Amino acid sequence: MKILKFLIPAMVMLTFSACIVDRPYHEDVNACFTVSGSDHYVNEAVYFVNCSQYAYSYEWDFGDGFGSNQRNPIHTYTEQGNYQVTMTAYGDYDQETFTDVISVGGSTDLNILIVYKGTEDPVSNCEVTIFGTETDWENLTNPIASETTGSNGEVVFTGLSNVVYYIDAYKYVTETSFYSNYNLGYATEALVLNQVNSYQVEVELLTGTKDFDRKSVVIKSIKPCSKEEYERIIKESQNK
Repeated sequence: MKILKFLIPAMVMLTFSACIVDRPYHEDVNACFTVSGSDHYVNEAVYFVNCSQYAYSYEWDFGDGFGSNQRNPIHTYTEQGNYQVTMTAYGDYDQETFTDVISVGGSTDLNILIVYKGTEDPVSNCEVTIFGTETDWENLTNPIASETTGSNGEVVFTGLSNVVYYIDAYKYVTETSFYSNYNLGYATEALVLNQVNSYQVEVELLTGTKDFDRKSVVIKSIKPCSKEEYERIIKESQNK
């Protein structure tokens, strides 16, 4: 009996010790994230890099009504502003929340609507090229970007600077005739930063070839078109 009395306490202690040894050790969750890049703009992807530790699931709130459960989500903001981004990291035993504020600026865009002179009729298949200097416009050198108008006569250039741009609009007709804005205005005002800048550009039928001496053309600026007027013209042209 003495042996049995000795064995029972020993077995209890051994069992208790085994429970302590087998219990998994855990670290407290450490939530954190970083945002790639320093400048963020409307309609551009923002990459969130998760640097949390000891977490297994995540809940994101991007501050604009949208969220995600991915570890490293990608999100696009449709309006400029400051957004409080919150990420909660969940572990086996606890959770932690990390918050940061990111600023989203508007892209500086140039929307150009090409119409025939004296009308509001859009010009399709018109090649529109923008230049950074008058000299480049004169010599057709160092173009910044070039697009061709669709059926609504519109082209859009994004991610520009708040400077003056020089516009070349050209539509081939025959070997000796083409539509152009050469004589009707081609220099914008300095674009408004972080906004959509809209312009209506007229073209007229010219004779000759495109490579005539542009230096003989008198500089003519064009004035911005209001967003409402711009959208009205496009809408009405689509209903014709």
